[in-house]
Amino acid sequence: MSVKLRFRRMGRKQHPVFGLVATDSRSPRDGRFIEDLGRYEPVAEPATVRFDAERILYWLGQGAQPSDTVRNLLQKEGILLRWALTRQGKEDGEIEVAVEEFRARRAEKVASTAKKTNAERRAEALAAEKAAAREKAAELAKARAEREAELRAQREAAEAEERAAAEAARDEAAAAAADSEALTTAADAPAADEADAQPTDADPAVQAAEQAAAEAEGADAAVAQATPETVAEEAPDAAQEQPAVEAETPEAVADETGAEMADQTDAGASQADAVEAAPATEAPDVAGTAGDAPTGDTPPGTAAAEPVAEPETVATEEAPTAEADDLTTVNGIGPTYSGILTNAGVTTFAALAETSVERIQELIAEAGSTTAGNEETWPEQARLLAAGDTAGLDTYLESLKS
Repeated sequence: MSVKLRFRRMGRKQHPVFGLVATDSRSPRDGRFIEDLGRYEPVAEPATVRFDAERILYWLGQGAQPSDTVRNLLQKEGILLRWALTRQGKEDGEIEVAVEEFRARRAEKVASTAKKTNAERRAEALAAEKAAAREKAAELAKARAEREAELRAQREAAEAEERAAAEAARDEAAAAAADSEALTTAADAPAADEADAQPTDADPAVQAAEQAAAEAEGADAAVAQATPETVAEEAPDAAQEQPAVEAETPEAVADETGAEMADQTDAGASQADAVEAAPATEAPDVAGTAGDAPTGDTPPGTAAAEPVAEPETVATEEAPTAEADDLTTVNGIGPTYSGILTNAGVTTFAALAETSVERIQELIAEAGSTTAGNEETWPEQARLLAAGDTAGLDTYLESLKS
């Protein structure tokens, strides 16, 4: 029986663990074995190797042959070096020194070329992110400081410009005030000189006041010279010029008023007799004589009786009213749509036939209802119903179903 040193699959799914066993070469990989010699966990970080070196050397001395994978691991662990030195007859101390030196060199080489574990990679990535964040924060702080400095400089420049503008405006206002004062002083000086040079008697207002005072003095003198004798002499002349006024007594006023009332009563009686004597069928045309003078038969001061013309009866022919049709006969028109069309003035088949589809849809929308979906067929159906062509209507409806 040939013995073989090889790995046996163990562990769980996606986390394998291999056991180093001495087994019959004819046995399956995961079948029966002779002896368990150690463990190998490749998915651990770092990979874990736990071998029983003494038993492995025993089986190598018994002629067991390792597999290629097992041979590589035994070489990395220094077990094959120990086996070779033992076969050469070296002392145990010498063998241990040689094995330790080999392991040191191997560890140095592995450290220089070993891959980083996931934890190490995560730690490095986190450190890199923190460094990048710090750099970004520093850049933002620097940019913010520069922006604030720029804004501060702009504000200071704007404030300086405003102060300069305000000072310039004050200077201009002061200069304008000085110019205005100088102009006012220069304008007042010639006027004062002219006032001093012109005499007071030449003022028109003063002359008018003096003339009014003189006229008032002349009027007072005339009033003082008037005597009672002068007034009495002038009064008879004024009395002669006035017309004589006859004295009116109460009796005379009453006589005149009674005469006027009697004349008006006689005139009213005469007018009534004339109206009764006139024929009832004759209606004199007085429309155009409203402004004419009264005739001799009508006494003065009375208005002529105007007969009232009877209103003429105008005979008008009423237009015949079309009888309303039952619009629900049209396929698709129910009581709701019939009411909407009737309210809009579409009461007959003929009127519906002349109404456009757009107008029908507009009426339905204005009424707050939804369209029936076949309103484009209503005018044609109404035309056939207005013509009394029921057979044509049935044919038209059948053609719509196909």
